[in-house]
Amino acid sequence: VEANQEITKVIRDADKQVHFAIYTFTRSDIKDALLGAKYRGLDVRGIVDKEQTDRIEEQQKIIGELKNAGIPIGFDDHSGIMHLKTIVTEKAYVSGSYNWTLSATNSNDEVLEIGTDQNVRKQYDQVLEELFSLYLY
Repeated sequence: VEANQEITKVIRDADKQVHFAIYTFTRSDIKDALLGAKYRGLDVRGIVDKEQTDRIEEQQKIIGELKNAGIPIGFDDHSGIMHLKTIVTEKAYVSGSYNWTLSATNSNDEVLEIGTDQNVRKQYDQVLEELFSLYLY
């Protein structure tokens, strides 16, 4: 199974929240899953790297669509890059090297960890909450 399918499954299985941080985001299927979560009434919010978003037109379009649907998106613009590739729901977490792109799905060697351990999930959620407090609010 391809990584994008695993990510969309985690998003579809969420009942309360989908929080994410992603460096490169050009996959429309993952965008559609996030929009679906928002339309189901979930708390959906994310962080992206500002410089990467500024460089990639397709990513700008996806982020614009998410924001237009009422999904808060923060732009990490500190001196380094926001290189996370993470999703946290109330049930699970996803993290690894996998950017949400066609080349990551079809060409690259990638790692994607999906887990349900609540201690690990809470740690990932805390990392995202810290980024939200810096770049979203």
